[in-house]
Amino acid sequence: MAFSTIGDSISIVATLGGVAVTLWSFKIACSLLFPSRVEAARVAVSTRTSACIGTGFLSLLFGVFTFVVLSLANPGAKLLGTVMLAGYFALVAIGSCGIAKLAAQRLNDLKGGQSNPFDSYAKASLYLVMASMLPVLGWFLFAPLMILFGGGAGLIAIMKSAPSKEVA
Repeated sequence: MAFSTIGDSISIVATLGGVAVTLWSFKIACSLLFPSRVEAARVAVSTRTSACIGTGFLSLLFGVFTFVVLSLANPGAKLLGTVMLAGYFALVAIGSCGIAKLAAQRLNDLKGGQSNPFDSYAKASLYLVMASMLPVLGWFLFAPLMILFGGGAGLIAIMKSAPSKEVA
């Protein structure tokens, strides 16, 4: 029989709070570091929703395959699985930043364009992270949909050719 103390409860709440702050700041950092890819993901989510779902399932299969490679006993396979998992999470991060950018654009439109774009993006990212952390609906519906759409939009954004910049 397991006994839980108030310390156990506080540690769980603190962990969830830490994860929420980390995800929120990671979304903001990714959008500042990779603005062209995040914009491509935003365009993909807003214009090609069915393509995001299809490529999201494709990237999800890659994620499942990554966990299979990680479960192998060979240390080289574990290293390869870790690198593959980092790539999968990068796809999801870029795609979810595109979703947050679309939400920020819609928040800014609701305010009549009077809001600062960075403030709108920070609020939209916070809303999406908090919605994913809701106990039942967020864990089993919203967060998996964000991962699915984010993986698809990220894959579309990564596969899009980058605009070339001429150096004079």
